[in-house]
Amino acid sequence: MSSEEASRQEPDRDIKLEEIMHPAVSVTPDTSEREVLKVLLENNVPGVPVVDEEGNLVGFVSDRHLLASALPEYLKVMADVSFVSEAGDEWVDYLAGSAERPVGEVMSKEVSQIELGKSEVVVAHKMVHDGVSSVVVTEAGKVVGIVTRLDLYAAIIGNAPS
Repeated sequence: MSSEEASRQEPDRDIKLEEIMHPAVSVTPDTSEREVLKVLLENNVPGVPVVDEEGNLVGFVSDRHLLASALPEYLKVMADVSFVSEAGDEWVDYLAGSAERPVGEVMSKEVSQIELGKSEVVVAHKMVHDGVSSVVVTEAGKVVGIVTRLDLYAAIIGNAPS
């Protein structure tokens, strides 16, 4: 086996969270859903941490939260919505009406987070255990970054982008 093959099979295991995490764009609880959607689209991310005035993590809001908040409660629990008329602007108006709601009303208050300096094993375990695709990285309760499953896995197998 050549040294190149060995290096591909034996990636460097000293993975620093600081090197693979991304800076996290965050919003505050009073940010409107419309503004959060703009942030998600501009940054090509499915969700962002929600922080208070001091930068402390208080929640997480994702595209799933935004879409779920736009649907009427009774539609969320129904298995079949074939009886609902799909015609007309009334649904568009109804769905768009939720866009001014503050995300503090729809965000998840339980956030998968990890303290800066933890190993890749702890981060991977947290993601799998919590069933999430990203973990917010904090330092003394303040958001410092975010790491995704793909970033972590790529770093573990030695395939991280340069």
